[in-house]
Amino acid sequence: MIPLDRLQLALQSTWLPLALLMLALSTVFVFGGDRGSFYRRGADHNWISSQHLTVAVNLSPEHGFQRFIYRFIDEDGDVRYEPYNRFPIGGYASMKLATLPFGGSPSAQIAAARILMLLFFAAAAVLAYLSLCRLASNRWIALTATLLAFSSYYLLHYNDMTANEGMPDLFMVMLTFHGMIIFVQEGRFRQLLVKTCIALLMGWHVFALLLPFVIFGLARDLIRARSAATDFHTSSLLFQGKRAVSALLRSRYLLLGIVALALAMATLTFNFTMEYVALGGETPLTELPTFKSMLKRTGQQSDFNERVAFIRSWHPFLEVQFRSVLRMFIPFPLLGVRPVGYFSNVDMDGYPTWLPGFRGVVLGIALMAACLLGSMFVRQKILFATLASFGFFWALPMRSNTALHDFETMYYIGLPLVFFTLILLLARRLTRRDGVIAAAAVAAALLFAVSSFQMSRFGHGAEATQAARDVEQDLLAIHELVAGEPVIVRNSHDIHGLQIDVAGHATHYYLNSILVDKEYYPSGDRGFIVMHHRVDTDTLLTPENRYFFLYNGPDLIASYRAAYPSIVSADPLAREDFDVYLDDDTLYYVKEPCQREDTRTRFSLHIFPADVDDLPDNRKQHRFDNLDFRFIERGLMFDGK
Repeated sequence: MIPLDRLQLALQSTWLPLALLMLALSTVFVFGGDRGSFYRRGADHNWISSQHLTVAVNLSPEHGFQRFIYRFIDEDGDVRYEPYNRFPIGGYASMKLATLPFGGSPSAQIAAARILMLLFFAAAAVLAYLSLCRLASNRWIALTATLLAFSSYYLLHYNDMTANEGMPDLFMVMLTFHGMIIFVQEGRFRQLLVKTCIALLMGWHVFALLLPFVIFGLARDLIRARSAATDFHTSSLLFQGKRAVSALLRSRYLLLGIVALALAMATLTFNFTMEYVALGGETPLTELPTFKSMLKRTGQQSDFNERVAFIRSWHPFLEVQFRSVLRMFIPFPLLGVRPVGYFSNVDMDGYPTWLPGFRGVVLGIALMAACLLGSMFVRQKILFATLASFGFFWALPMRSNTALHDFETMYYIGLPLVFFTLILLLARRLTRRDGVIAAAAVAAALLFAVSSFQMSRFGHGAEATQAARDVEQDLLAIHELVAGEPVIVRNSHDIHGLQIDVAGHATHYYLNSILVDKEYYPSGDRGFIVMHHRVDTDTLLTPENRYFFLYNGPDLIASYRAAYPSIVSADPLAREDFDVYLDDDTLYYVKEPCQREDTRTRFSLHIFPADVDDLPDNRKQHRFDNLDFRFIERGLMFDGK
């Protein structure tokens, strides 16, 4: 038995809850998977990790600190960049510093970057704990609420995604919120400004926190000004209006919003300038990739992908969001997810089959309403309401982005933090026993450890996992052979269901030290070709690879041109506009000259077989097959073709 006096001292300890928090958080480092690999269940995790880390590793004085996915040779033989300036430079700089000592080893760079993300995750949890300590005035309540909230599927799944819009941004949100608490409680406005400025140099999600805080703060200042005006000898509308305007202009909440907005505009100007330079100084503002991305993320772009057309309608979008809210309240072990199997009792974004459809929506709405309503019955109303609502201040304006990326759900973290804190405050008031709350904190720490362990085993299964590792071993072998020479990367698609974009960011990450040649049939005798299909010739340089193969470019191109001469199409439009090439059962269309719009054209192709009997029975009467084609994403323009 533990003596009562020692138990009382333990309950009053200031360091014991923090030590328990750090012990629980250490499990995300202990139970991690293959740190030197991009692979983890979920398309967003792999795609975005490789994309952002490519940008970070390429960040260097050699390239004028340009943020780019790859370099390429244009039709004039000049080096151009494919820029990526969607986010402030701070997150990329932190990843660059983490990977800098491991420049010769891509796997070590990936491991360093993933560990950095875990450190951001742990730091965000510590800041959440410190913030709740101030709000709840009880360290055990703060510890329990933090561990329960950070045990959710989305936070544990994406805690090592190497991206600005992941853990670095979440950490900065928690840093800014901690500054808000100190400002409200102690009046230290300068430190809030400093934390906000640092946060805005790392990512944009801080605006979702600042917006409700400024709105709620200004509303409170105006209400106080109006109340003070009615206490004077006159209550005229003119007098009250002057008082309200004066209160508004003197409000520190307004100053905070102005400073944040000015810094954001300066950051955007810097990003646009860097992108303008990277594209050769000839691209109009409205044609810059970042400007187009802003339109797309805010729903102003008209050409939505058909598979996410539902985001045009508020009803299905909000339904999905409220289901996502509910998932944030459920610790990962309670989701009923099995450790192996892509669809084992869980859909693609981790939603349990035992709580489907409308019930999930209703519960999500009810929990959100409980958080907002409960915020009205505590002392720090503005802080609780800001924390509870900031996720929606991001999701609603950015619905075109949040609908496409399930990791954005992690920014509803304020709702479970508020909910568990309010429930525990109520439980403490009813029981008046700190021992019950401390026991709940120990249970929450164990639950978090179990969640980390289960997440480490959560994946596609052994076969798919091995396929992903084989892919990366292939890319590592290619990385060692190209030695900085130009490389042509042929398009390819999923392997064993894994959405690894080998023609995009994953390949470009492994080959980040090289120069990508976008032209599939270059005129010069330079570089290598990376392809998905194997051709057993003397030009094959990686015979041991399984999925991706490196060839000597000029020799392979010469053999292709000899083996696959241009064929004449029977379709008059195609014969007039396109040259058609057959390569490994794939048809390539080349149009010269062409406009950018031509790469988005839908057209029909009539294929005439050598023998009509080779056609399907339902097509024999027509003597040809009519196939409707459209580029999946975009065609490539090079040298006016």
